[in-house]
Amino acid sequence: MPDNVKVCSVYMELAPHGSLLDMIAKAGGILPENVAGYCILQVLEGLRDLHRDGYVHCDLKPENVLIFPSYTHGELCELKLAGFSLAKEPNGPNPVECLFQGEPDYLAPEAVGPCGMISSAVDIFSLGVMVSEMLGAIVTEGGKMIYFTGGLSLLAKDFVRRRIVPNPVARATAEELMNHPFVRQSLGVLKFPVPSCLSNEVVQGRFF
Repeated sequence: MPDNVKVCSVYMELAPHGSLLDMIAKAGGILPENVAGYCILQVLEGLRDLHRDGYVHCDLKPENVLIFPSYTHGELCELKLAGFSLAKEPNGPNPVECLFQGEPDYLAPEAVGPCGMISSAVDIFSLGVMVSEMLGAIVTEGGKMIYFTGGLSLLAKDFVRRRIVPNPVARATAEELMNHPFVRQSLGVLKFPVPSCLSNEVVQGRFF
């Protein structure tokens, strides 16, 4: 390489244990509710901070939630948001983004079309679809219908229904969702056995 060529290197944190999509696959397509709530709470914490800083992720899906071993006492693992290439600033001079792109299966109805409206509510809808996938539920396009598998608790069903709302104004914020009983019950996850979807490699950093 010529001496006058400048190279920009970006150093990124290694996520050796894959993504939330990998975790769902290891669990056979459905996560235990306590583990799902534990993971959702961490995603909500990330969304809360992101929205506070004035950004919308716009591409929230299991592939963009990475899993790291936790070195905090009692924690199963750490989840972090990734894939910010489509992130937007909804409160900027141009909140209507005519070139909006995102994963169709997770896209909020108001974001569809030539000039989709972008707000933090877009991420909340995507979160609802993602949670339904974690719990084995099926959501039709635009959140018009939700098909639940047997065995889900009423708290889990309520959490999904309240996130997948066609009207963005009616959706709760990430901070409000952090107080939902479904995710709050995950605070005692230390008492639960380590599920098979979290292999020993993932939780090897835990200290008990």
